[in-house]
Amino acid sequence: MHKVFWFIRLIFLLEVLFPILTPAQPQECYLLMAGKGATINGQVYLAHNNDLSGIEASMLVKVPGDQAPKKLPEFKWPEERGYEMLILQIYKGFAEGDAVAINEHGVAIAGGLALSQDRNRKARVADPMVDTGLGGGVRYMALQHARTARQCIQLIGELYNQYGIKYPSGVGVADTNEMWYLEAGGGRCWAAVRVPDSCYFIAANSYRIGKIDFDDTLNYITSPGLRKFCQKRKLWKEGDGDFHFGKIFGNGRREKHGNNLYNTRRVWRGIDLLNPELTTPADAEFFPLFLKPTNPIDLQTCFTILRDHYQGTPFDPLLPQNKDKPERAIASWNCVHTDVITLAPGKPVSYGAVIWTGLSTPFSAIYVPVYFGVSSIPDGYNMAPPDYDDKSVFWIYKSRSDQIKLREITSINKWGLQRERLELEEIENQSVILGKAEELIKKAPDQLGDYLFSVSEGFASSAETLVTKIIE
Repeated sequence: MHKVFWFIRLIFLLEVLFPILTPAQPQECYLLMAGKGATINGQVYLAHNNDLSGIEASMLVKVPGDQAPKKLPEFKWPEERGYEMLILQIYKGFAEGDAVAINEHGVAIAGGLALSQDRNRKARVADPMVDTGLGGGVRYMALQHARTARQCIQLIGELYNQYGIKYPSGVGVADTNEMWYLEAGGGRCWAAVRVPDSCYFIAANSYRIGKIDFDDTLNYITSPGLRKFCQKRKLWKEGDGDFHFGKIFGNGRREKHGNNLYNTRRVWRGIDLLNPELTTPADAEFFPLFLKPTNPIDLQTCFTILRDHYQGTPFDPLLPQNKDKPERAIASWNCVHTDVITLAPGKPVSYGAVIWTGLSTPFSAIYVPVYFGVSSIPDGYNMAPPDYDDKSVFWIYKSRSDQIKLREITSINKWGLQRERLELEEIENQSVILGKAEELIKKAPDQLGDYLFSVSEGFASSAETLVTKIIE
């Protein structure tokens, strides 16, 4: 065991000291949102891969309502008190936005998606970023004060309006009633669109919001004067037809490289898996914003998509003939946390809101359900030292990922069968677990937090035993 960990530690040091030896990929992510009418159990799903350099250790934290992410005394919040949050974040915290979260009202944030590389030249000049503006942390400031997804989007927008935008990104926000997706076009411009309950939405580091209907305030929210701003800065004029947000601010990758397949191929793959009958071309670069899945989406499908590397297609980057090609798959060795947030309508947030948590890459991670109402974070998930530590669950799964990387396809397939069996058992146990939680909330509510912790801790322990045994 110690020999293996020393070997993994050596790999870690090489990755830090000689990054050229490891696959170099931008700090980008992947997002799938599925409405309650598109899922098998009527829940809302937010699935997300957070890709950085691969060695930013990740962890779960509970943030009390009175612990503000950042002091903004000039901003008028709806209430003085903030709301408790359960956050999956990197060791540096959530100020830069590398996190997903749920608050005590069951409002969830998934994302963000870096959009800087897809901004076009005209947009960069017309709407430059604001150096003193807000970055990814704005999402959690808003979440800590939002009772609904719509209010969270409105708060993000108000913060952007007041302070400006430092970095362009996309973010998904949801509760059990509404799902929203917001994109920042530049330092002052932003737009958000509501995702229909019957549909799913996919994004991967390029602008996705299309035509905006400014008269439909039920389904669109934008920065004040967005249309006039774009007219004045010559980004759009009446004769151009529809006000297409993505075309106005995006297509930057296409300008530089002649195509945007780095991002659009990942969108295509998600659609191909959820709507295979559409036979969408793999080199397509424009897709419907929302689609109804061929079959209702379940948790295992979300896990499968987050783990996808174009297997069974000519684009699989793990195939020997593709080693030197710049193909970017949904799953990346550079992922630092992967998750599916589930929100159950009609259930208390304590056990109806869950982060199915995977630490390190989708190639190695096992998705562990952590309920919002847990009294404590499962052991090893509550720590993320920046250097290797075998007490940290992140580093245990990172070790497994480094092992898999050596053998790739053979190792991935073998490991996949083992962990998927374990995950399926836990998914099938959910009805029993939720039934017990419902009993406790009626008869012994003071015991609910400890019960939910015992469930999360128990499965986390089983998963850790499996992965540690494999490492040995």
